[in-house]
Amino acid sequence: MSARAGPIYFGALVVLGLAALLLPAAILWSRGAGASGFVGGLLLSLVPAGIISVTVTHWLVTLILPPRILPKLDFADGLPEGLRAAVAVPVIFRTAEEVGRLLDQVETNWLTNPVANLRFVILSDFADAGVASLPEDAGILAALRSGIGRLNDRYPDRRPFVLLHRQRRLNPADGTWMGWERKRGKLSEFNDFLATGNGTAFPVRAGNADALVGTPYVITTDADTILPPGAAQRLLGALVHPLNRATFAESSGRVTEGYSFIQPRVEIAPEAGTRSVFTRLYTGDTAIDIYSRAVSDVYQDLFGEGIFTGKGGYDVAAFRKATVSRVPENAILSHDLFEGLHGRTALASDIVLYEDFPSDYLGYARRAHRWIRGDWQLLPWLGRRVPAEGGARLASRFDLLDRWRIADNLRRSLIAPGLVLLAVIGWLALPGPAWRPRWTATPRWR
Repeated sequence: MSARAGPIYFGALVVLGLAALLLPAAILWSRGAGASGFVGGLLLSLVPAGIISVTVTHWLVTLILPPRILPKLDFADGLPEGLRAAVAVPVIFRTAEEVGRLLDQVETNWLTNPVANLRFVILSDFADAGVASLPEDAGILAALRSGIGRLNDRYPDRRPFVLLHRQRRLNPADGTWMGWERKRGKLSEFNDFLATGNGTAFPVRAGNADALVGTPYVITTDADTILPPGAAQRLLGALVHPLNRATFAESSGRVTEGYSFIQPRVEIAPEAGTRSVFTRLYTGDTAIDIYSRAVSDVYQDLFGEGIFTGKGGYDVAAFRKATVSRVPENAILSHDLFEGLHGRTALASDIVLYEDFPSDYLGYARRAHRWIRGDWQLLPWLGRRVPAEGGARLASRFDLLDRWRIADNLRRSLIAPGLVLLAVIGWLALPGPAWRPRWTATPRWR
């Protein structure tokens, strides 16, 4: 099946997409649309046709193929002697009051995953500013240092908490002072620190930062991510398993077998779903998945690859090798998909993490804007030669499936405006009585 997966998948998308266009074509033909009206109506129908094509194709694949389970080493009783890992939490602080909430969440994740040789690292920046430093910066650093000290004093036998903080740097393109490359920059400089011991990027530290040097595996989470009991051990068990180790092609530098990243299934935290009427409408079922189970995912089940969304585990050496010289500075915001495609990602859908959800529509819209902006910044990587570090252009390592996953994000970003435009033009300009909602009777599938 794997050898024919690409032709079958993309063939199904094309056939079902064309089939979905038959109904609007028939309506336009029956109403005597002219050439411009016929072509324009079909172009407007591409968005709902794409929804139907992708949804039905993915549904058929999940009916035919069972979920693909990653092999894992059993670390239920703890990590083996000598195996070290870190949970990294990239975060931006605007006020000192935010520090306490973050430290509470980090401590909770430690208590649910109290694994020897596992350290919890806060990778922090100040918020963007028009100057290099602000009066409130000192209070944030004081809260961070004292908070990390208190946490480590509570667990003197492990002292597992570490702070690595960066100072602002001038970004001439944006005309602002900020942490270099934000989250992507923090993780990149953190990986360099783990691999080389050069910690100049993090002039402010607390806890035993030197003990991190040489750590081969990292689990990266957001500030609101919840690690259920055992999640860290299971993620590391998947990363370390020999069958999942990344293998690089010498000629192209592409990962041909194994994975640099393991992406768990991410669900919405149960308490987030009851916070407001908006969250009740948008979050759906947010029950705790006590007995973690694998679920279907088309890319993992059909192609053996998932999509990295920024919360998961990775192999530090493989991450650095897969992305070296490939990331242009100040060019991409949506780095998770980009890095995951370079390093190859597996979805471990039987491992679950939980995250927060915006409590109102404005927060939801701001987050969606960030994501969509980042997705469109990856448009140049659909070509055969792509931007790289230092202004260079290199041959792309992405295959057809990689490019499709970038393009599919762009397609999804066009769904809302595309459907609204179809409805408006359908009622006002396309052939047929305005009072008959032929052009608004489209499915709401994603």
